[in-house]
Amino acid sequence: MAFGITPGGRRRTAGLRREEVAQAAGISATWYVWLEQGRDVNASPHALRALGRALRLSQAEQTYLFRLARPDLDGRVGAAGEAMPAAPLLSLIDGLSPHPAYVTNRHRQVVAANRPARLLLGAFDSGDPARASVIGRLFLDPLWREIFVDWEVVARSTVAQFRLATASMADDPVVASLVALLTASSDDFARWWADRDLAEPPIWRKTVRHGLVGDMAFDFATLRPPGRDGDFSVSLYAPADATSRERMERLSTANAAVRLRHPPDARARRDKAEESPATSSSRAG
Repeated sequence: MAFGITPGGRRRTAGLRREEVAQAAGISATWYVWLEQGRDVNASPHALRALGRALRLSQAEQTYLFRLARPDLDGRVGAAGEAMPAAPLLSLIDGLSPHPAYVTNRHRQVVAANRPARLLLGAFDSGDPARASVIGRLFLDPLWREIFVDWEVVARSTVAQFRLATASMADDPVVASLVALLTASSDDFARWWADRDLAEPPIWRKTVRHGLVGDMAFDFATLRPPGRDGDFSVSLYAPADATSRERMERLSTANAAVRLRHPPDARARRDKAEESPATSSSRAG
């Protein structure tokens, strides 16, 4: 007997019926149907938590449910956030050097990044959709497929995080425009977005391959400041070992004009692709 429901009778399909979900959550079947239909039923947090327990939702899925049913309970939804974080947060990001760190807004656009982050990941360009956000860089910037050693793992997780973070922003034109651009431009994004996976930002390890200093392993975390800057998130890369720390320090002491370099294999492919027929002929002669 699962969900506290006694089995009985023939079932045409697997899973719980609406009435059984409502019974397990301790709510009326009519109210549950109205919730499914998106009616304005003003679901209470208690009812939503009971529904989450009845459906055995994960923490990420429960968060998604709350953002869909009660966006007013999510501090990031409602009045638009400030265009830029407050000065103390910007100062903190700079103070985290030599660790790379950047700030994203509620649309997951990078609005500030310290110098180590720019040296490690390249500059974020607010005027270019391919370079304005982390998810844009992952799918529209070919270089990022090279520098993230576990690109597919990172990219799939980022899609799931983006879906969860923007659950209550389906009608937001910025989000809609970015999803449309990525869906049209990347088969990988289109496939993973259609999977509808959800994920909270993890604390995990990423390996970055930099053409200037080599591979570096980082412990990566995304943090959300309280108060006035609650619409923003801070992403931090901390070197995970002595070699990575030494290489990041070496990169951070490089000239300020140093730009992100292509890894050797990517550079070779680029040079080969750019080689003109005339040059090839002269070399063959």
